[in-house]
Amino acid sequence: PTGGEALRRVTKAGSMVLLIAPLLVRFLPKALLAAALLRRGGVLAPVSRQPALVPCSPVPSAALLASDEENAVIQLRNALLQVGLESACLWGVELTAESGAPLLRQFLRARRWSVDEARRMLQGTLRWRRENGVDELGLVASFGDGMPADRIIGRGGAGPLVLATLPGRAALTDVKRFVRWRIAMQEAAIRTLCLTQSAPAFTMVMDVSGLRRFHLSKEMRSCTAELTRIIQNYYPCFLSKLLVVNTPPAFSCAWSLLRPVLPPSLLRSVQLQRGPADCIVVGQDIAAEPHRTPGDDRRGEHTRPVEDGTCAQ
Repeated sequence: PTGGEALRRVTKAGSMVLLIAPLLVRFLPKALLAAALLRRGGVLAPVSRQPALVPCSPVPSAALLASDEENAVIQLRNALLQVGLESACLWGVELTAESGAPLLRQFLRARRWSVDEARRMLQGTLRWRRENGVDELGLVASFGDGMPADRIIGRGGAGPLVLATLPGRAALTDVKRFVRWRIAMQEAAIRTLCLTQSAPAFTMVMDVSGLRRFHLSKEMRSCTAELTRIIQNYYPCFLSKLLVVNTPPAFSCAWSLLRPVLPPSLLRSVQLQRGPADCIVVGQDIAAEPHRTPGDDRRGEHTRPVEDGTCAQ
């Protein structure tokens, strides 16, 4: 091109740059920020011709993990001895004896293997049980209207199957009485376990066929919240799975109201089932008894404590 044409082209390009530059200054930072956010959220993956090199970290062996757990149990036992709990017993198990190691391990799991927190939890549990007479709750034959007794309906690979039903309206009028009822049922289920073996646990089967509108009330949420607080503070996890059976269509609404007050560990173990309790399959070695209706009056046969804390029952 001639000198005049070249000058016109340069002038035109310069004017376009002057027009585009303010727009770039205004919108480019926002576009870059949006791209960074999308890339961080996994929506927009960065382009890479070579795979990123991830440094290899050594994977701890099972033997090493078992050794760490054993050391934590020994430290917790020594901590109990230092605070004067050398003769402390819980559910018929002597905590500082060798046979108490599985139970100490349960408390360590409940506190993410922190020895100090597990020791404080154990001390608080023993004090709370003594002040509230928890060991005597198993002698109570009935807690009143609307508080049916749980029953063992069989055994599975994870331990006994404990059938529970929803409380009646009268049970929700007194939070303390509701909590004592459920704690008594919890104690009865724990005493069916062999606490001297590794990871003792039971499966709870909750029959919700009697779900009513008052089960969605503020009173029900208050009772559940107080019970959850006590379970988290004074009990390690003995629940391997919670099977909810006979779920009516309205249960989804009730579940959405109860979820916020339930601990995450419980939510992970919940399994819903529309069928009855005698259709459940847990593990491979179920020997279930015939399914009994909630009206069956067989109170007391499941609440007999294991007197010596062993596997006799």
